Amino acid sequence: MIICYTTFMSSNTVKKTEYEKYLESIQNNIVTPDDVIQSVVKEAIGTDIFKKYRIIAGEVNEVYRIVLVNNQELILRISRTPYPNFQQEKWAIEQVKAIGVPAPTILFIKYITVNGKECSFCLMEKIDGEVLERGNINFGLLSLSERQKYIQKAGNILSKIHSIKTKGFGYIIGDGKAQYETSEALIDQWLSESNQFYNIAKSTDIPEKIITSAIDLVSQLEGIYTQISPCLNHSDYGNKHFIVKNKKIVAIIDWGSIRSDSAIYDFASWDYWYGNYIPTKWLMEGYIDKKIFDSSFEDILHRIRIMKGIETINWYTKQKYSKEVQNAKIKLINDIEYFKKLTSIR
Repeated sequence: MIICYTTFMSSNTVKKTEYEKYLESIQNNIVTPDDVIQSVVKEAIGTDIFKKYRIIAGEVNEVYRIVLVNNQELILRISRTPYPNFQQEKWAIEQVKAIGVPAPTILFIKYITVNGKECSFCLMEKIDGEVLERGNINFGLLSLSERQKYIQKAGNILSKIHSIKTKGFGYIIGDGKAQYETSEALIDQWLSESNQFYNIAKSTDIPEKIITSAIDLVSQLEGIYTQISPCLNHSDYGNKHFIVKNKKIVAIIDWGSIRSDSAIYDFASWDYWYGNYIPTKWLMEGYIDKKIFDSSFEDILHRIRIMKGIETINWYTKQKYSKEVQNAKIKLINDIEYFKKLTSIR
């Protein structure tokens, strides 16, 4: 019999936040039977599970901290996305570890049909340390100097990740293959969903002119992106994915969203999700190749933010999580205002 505990990793508070309740509502619907988990771990390691701790921290994967009978600890992630899911992580981790980026080792990947649906299982080493944003470290309570140093170090690590050159654009599937061969194909695909964007806008009270402006601004990326050489992007780079021990970042985790894109993409993603409380300039300060911060940097960053804004509204509308839809709506309007202000200044 496996003893199971549930742990929320998104805050240090005892009382559940609204977001934690939202995560719980999602995670309650994705529970893999104990015997399936036991068989996967046994096949991979040859040892039985003593305890497992369910970690409620993300919106997609089912995650467990596994304690074996020999006290060894591992991380098991389970996805309802079939093959080749997790292969992109294995590929990315092998690439970045070869150049000195700290990351956990993937020990075993397996694909099993559970209740009529193919699931992906990924067993990984557990890194000794704490997540910088969640768990036992309260990032917001650290001194300003400590916070800045951590993010500057993260910027340095990001430089190494971006030093890996890739081909094509979009999310990486399997062992290094991007979704689209060219940047034009990536942006054309995004623009082809315009009708869906307008439909979502109607259901979320977003003015049609906002969507029209967003589409126009993103369409202008086609010409800009033809000049860009793509590189590996983590695509979800943030302090919630930094493992820290003895005041050092000892691992970057969660490589499931890696993509081939402009190096600015990771900065835009950071700016979108964390920039309001962790200055993006701190990340830039630690970044080695300052040449990317040229006169076009902010322009491209805000256009990517607009793409992410529309995608975020789309995602949370489907998830029926109205609070995050409203947050994304505010960000989208502010990003469009950025370009309006530039026009008025000129």
